[in-house]
Amino acid sequence: MGKHVFCTDLCRERGEPFEGLGHAPQRILMLAWPRGHWRTPRWESVDMSPALAEAIHNAAHAGVHVALVDKVEAPGSLPMLHALPEGIFASFEDEADLIAAINGYADGQVFAGESDPRTTIICCTDSRRDACCARYGFSTYKALVAVADTARFNIVQATHIGGCRFAASLVVMPQRQRYGRMTAGLAPAFLAALERGEIFLPGYKGRADLPEPAQVAEIAALRWGAQRGEVLDRVELTGEVPEEAADGMALTLGAELGGQRLAIRLLARNFTVQGNCEIVAEGHEETVVRWCLDEVRAAAADDAHNPVGF
Repeated sequence: MGKHVFCTDLCRERGEPFEGLGHAPQRILMLAWPRGHWRTPRWESVDMSPALAEAIHNAAHAGVHVALVDKVEAPGSLPMLHALPEGIFASFEDEADLIAAINGYADGQVFAGESDPRTTIICCTDSRRDACCARYGFSTYKALVAVADTARFNIVQATHIGGCRFAASLVVMPQRQRYGRMTAGLAPAFLAALERGEIFLPGYKGRADLPEPAQVAEIAALRWGAQRGEVLDRVELTGEVPEEAADGMALTLGAELGGQRLAIRLLARNFTVQGNCEIVAEGHEETVVRWCLDEVRAAAADDAHNPVGF
């Protein structure tokens, strides 16, 4: 048998950026389930009744991200069900009540429970989905729980949240922030930034409600500002974003922060993508167009400065 090739390593070698892929779920249900019982798809996990599986499946189709979560290697236990961004959790003695809570949440109703005001960090460690999530995700998860203040942070390991080739993949709620290529060594700085209410720029994938090129431009502006002592969570962007991109296309967006106007030039580039290790093993691949940062400069007086609805 040949040596395993990790999709995350290939992605790094190809130079594909993670910036611009910051889409994160708006609503998440975390269901406590032993990590060793996770399966793909998650509603076929071990010891899951048909009725519970159907409820999870239906909630997913209603737009709710249902994550199976565990706290292996961390102190304490998990409530049976936890809703985000509401921060409400509850446990249920009767499975019928649990299923009713899941169904109700899928219909827009939050179940009765207790409040958890902490920041929740969801770290994908789903070895059933991808070897990279196990290899990079679990070490990052253990590093986070080793140094985190449990009064401030609720850290869980979870089933697949997307972005296997950018492992370790994390989602921070209720801020709705996505992070990629997180490593164990980044854990202290990452938590310190979150404690200050700041975005952790080295791993930040972008603002969830922006199109990809605008996410890339905003991150570039935030990093430009951080290098000069301007710590912000967003900037004012200007310009028009095309609906489609092709290899070699150039785009310049404007940004304003701290009284400084910037011109941010992006280039569209083709990348060969294999989204997870299984695809690598099967020899399949696809070509995708990604927007990449080319240049950040002070804007000239005649640069376009037309605000758009970002």
